Order: sequence, then structure tokens, then C-alpha cells
Amino acid sequence: MRGRTKDIPDTRGRAMCALRGALDARALMTPGGAINARGLLPPGRPLAARGILAPRAARALLGAIGAALLLGACGQRMELPPQPETPLVTPEPGTYNLKGVWTLPRPTDLAVFGLYLFVVEENLRLGAYYTTRSSPTTPPMISPFEGLLGPVQVALAKRDSLFVVVADSADMRCKIYYWLGGPPLHSFTDTLWVGFNGLAADADLRIYVADAARNVIQAYDRWGRRLHAVSTYGTGSGYVIAPHGLAHNGTHLVVADTGKNWVQRLRPDATSVAAIPQPIGFEAGSLTAPEDVAVDRYGEFIYVADTGGQRVLKFLTTGALQDTVYSPAKIDLAPPLRAPRHVCSEDSLVFVSDPDADRLLLLELKPL
Repeated sequence: MRGRTKDIPDTRGRAMCALRGALDARALMTPGGAINARGLLPPGRPLAARGILAPRAARALLGAIGAALLLGACGQRMELPPQPETPLVTPEPGTYNLKGVWTLPRPTDLAVFGLYLFVVEENLRLGAYYTTRSSPTTPPMISPFEGLLGPVQVALAKRDSLFVVVADSADMRCKIYYWLGGPPLHSFTDTLWVGFNGLAADADLRIYVADAARNVIQAYDRWGRRLHAVSTYGTGSGYVIAPHGLAHNGTHLVVADTGKNWVQRLRPDATSVAAIPQPIGFEAGSLTAPEDVAVDRYGEFIYVADTGGQRVLKFLTTGALQDTVYSPAKIDLAPPLRAPRHVCSEDSLVFVSDPDADRLLLLELKPL
């Protein structure tokens, strides 16, 4: 084979010419099945005449030329399609993966229900966005939330409709809105407040405020009348030191007990009573200064912004660790989120704000 391939043209142009010649020759086949290199062979002439090829020989010639074309392409440089500069990241099933990053102006506290995400931005306004879009998109039916001067905390209450509660540090008032925005339906204040460090609401529109400077969590009715202290200062279970984020899961009031590196599940109808005696983070070093908590709609999970540990963790309500939602080692970000302080969750999505980088992270649980 090597001796015969030396005579084969080594360029693509010659091979193509040979192929075209072969096809032209085949077109000159006589009705009797023979061809003549100079033209058609009159019928009845012997096939052994000079310059004439029998059908079998003609097919052999065409096969040889086809082989020449094939071999002529050997050794030619083949251009590959352009490759992406960075490989695509394949989502890892059974855990959380980065779904998207939204650019928002200094997002801080946030709350979500169904398709709608509410975000405090620049401590100036409350933004509202669809949770299902790849970029921040405001639903057209939601109007601006009026009368906000310095919002710092937001919570949602689902009753016959959805209500949005905003803690405004500029005038030290809690303002209750219908979820479609507009002016507040009602607002109230308490002369004891020093600051707003956590906010939650339940289905009866009872409102819970964490005041870290006073080491207290206070409950109010829907009209802003003071009910009772849910927790006060203390080192034991049921008591708090510098409480921050709050969330109500339908049964418990969950609190980020920042000063003790715990997350507690409190009885919202009592004072300093832990619904589950052993706090999340009771084991030394498991949490470091957590500043926010979130719960799912069904009361099954608790999400913790482990601020000092640079992580967002997912626990069962019983306290068992389920997953690491975010850590700099798990999610590749530039720059990394170093101190998560605000988190909320809806279904398979977890939202984490990063005010220092003007962005909001969307993390999604990839099913197995």
C-alpha cells in the first residue's frame, strides 16, 4: 500500500480534480457499459479496443480515485471549533449551586414569599422582584413602598393576604404595607427601642422586634401594642445576648443569638422559654456570631447566616445539619462573600445579600 500511495496527489485540489474527472468519465458510460477516454464508443465495437474500459475496470478506477481523495486528506491540518475560555460548571446534584448573581445597590435585609422577593436597598427603599427571573425584574403591579426614610429590616406575614412589615431606623417606626406597595396601612413605635436588629411576623400579624443593644426580643400585636418580651438577657437556653435575625416558622420564633454563637427556637407566647432546649450551635465552634436566620414555609428547615464563619448553613428544625449552602470554598466568587449577614429561602432557592459588592446571590438546590 505504501508504494502505491506515493503516486496519489498530496493536495486537496488535485484530489478533487481527480474525483470530478472520475464522475465525468462515469457519465460517458455507453449503453453497452463501456467508456472511451476520447468519447462514446459506438455500440458493437469490441471492448478490447484501445482506450476502452470495461464496467468492472471503470468501477475499479472510480474506487481508486475515491481512495486517492481519502488518502489525500490524510495529514491535512483540521481546524477545530473554537473552545470556551472557561469550562462550564456542572451543577452538583443533592446540594446547593450558584444559580445567578444580581447587581443591586447595597442590598441588606430581604424576605421572600412565592414568586416575590423584597429587598432593602441602600437603607433608602424597599425593592420588589420576581424570584424566577435571571436578572432583577420588578413586577409591574407592585408600586413603590411610600413613606420609607431609612429601612433596615423587612418581614412578611401571610394571612388572608400578604403583608410587608418594614422597620425604619430613621423615624424608629414599624410600617405595615399591603404587598402591592403604596402608602403604609399602619405604623407604630415604641419609646424603648434603641435599634432594629431583627424583625419577624406571624400569620396573626403579631410582630417581633430584636433589639441587640437592650438584649431583648419584644412582641407586639398588629396595632403595635406591646404584648410581652419573648426573651431577655441571659446566658442560658431561652435567654439571649445581642439578638439579631428573627424568623417565625408557624410554631417557633427562631433567633440568631449572636452574642452566644447560637441559634435558638423560642416559644413566641412565653418569656425566655426555649421550645427545644439545646440550641443550634451548642457544640463549641460550630457557629461564629450568626446574624440572620430564615425558615421555609413548612417549618422543616432553618437557614443560618453564620457571619463569623463565612458560611450559610441549612439545618433541620430539630437542629441536625443538612448542608452547607454557601462558603468561599464551595462557591467560586470573585470577590468571595466573606461575611453573610442576610438570608432568606423559598422552596429550592436561597437568597444571600452582599451589600459590600452590590450584589445578591441566588443559590439553588440541585435535585438528585
